[in-house]
Amino acid sequence: MVFDVVSASVLLVIGEDEERLHLRRALSGEGWRVIPAGTGAQARQMADRQSFEVAVVDNRLPDERGFQVISSVQKPGVSTVALLRDEDTMDRIVGIELGADYYMRSPVNPRELVARVKQILRKRERGADDESPGRLLVGDLEIDPDIVEVRKGGKEVQLSPREFELLYTLAKSPGRVFPRSSLLRQVWGEEEYIDERTVNVYVQRLRAKLGDKLIETVRGFGYRLVKPG
Repeated sequence: MVFDVVSASVLLVIGEDEERLHLRRALSGEGWRVIPAGTGAQARQMADRQSFEVAVVDNRLPDERGFQVISSVQKPGVSTVALLRDEDTMDRIVGIELGADYYMRSPVNPRELVARVKQILRKRERGADDESPGRLLVGDLEIDPDIVEVRKGGKEVQLSPREFELLYTLAKSPGRVFPRSSLLRQVWGEEEYIDERTVNVYVQRLRAKLGDKLIETVRGFGYRLVKPG
């Protein structure tokens, strides 16, 4: 049976009434069926009784932390979106261990949430999942070419198309040294006249966004993505 994005259902677990109402209206406006819950206990009840494709869970609930709810509402085929505040760093780490799929800053902009849910549902519609052959996991780094997304430690990192292609090329073979000339051919293509120093610039950009120790310079040869120990 073909999956229909328009008829999808979203479990929305938000403790604050007004915020839950605003987000519910935004999601419902896309034609999705929204299952609202204001507490962790309500979310579990809804999860037991109804089916849904996406669960959006705020980390601040009246009765418990959202990451505890995520582990309870997970089902096969359900993607989870955790809404975290800046100070919820430890909860984000625990949430990763419990299998949260996406993270967004709370309070979330309704349009941004709609865009994220659309992205998740379109990926599902294409038949792609988190175990697709193209998806790469290197340590705490996740690279998904199906939706052109990079996450480090569960947090999404915004990259330009070139930055993404360079990172993906390196990540396909962790520990392998790539000469600059090889990276130019694979990422930029031979039809473009670009100095090899361009690779250096883009590597510096990736280091600035992902950390200095992720990509190692091998003097006289090129670069390699550090293989997790």
